[in-house]
Amino acid sequence: MSDAAPLLHATLGPEDRADLLRDLSAVAAVDAVQIDDGTRTRTCRLDEAFAALETGTARRALVRYRFDDRAWFDTLVVDAGNPGLVRLVRVAEDDILADEDA
Repeated sequence: MSDAAPLLHATLGPEDRADLLRDLSAVAAVDAVQIDDGTRTRTCRLDEAFAALETGTARRALVRYRFDDRAWFDTLVVDAGNPGLVRLVRVAEDDILADEDA
């Protein structure tokens, strides 16, 4: 059995989320963004996803983007115990594929 694909876990406050949105907007090629409000999932723009997390109209967002010649997946989930915080889980697509091949 192989080790799981490397994941980054972080908890983001409002300033961290603003920095992440600014960084992704500036340097990443965003391929897809989806948000989930608890009843349905829909596609949207990156800025709409972050706004929905801030206002509480979305509980989670998935962002797929390319940066530094790699494809990345960021999952952002509002912390149920502290709605001011968002949990981030990040993984590179090639790490997932390498884990599946092992």
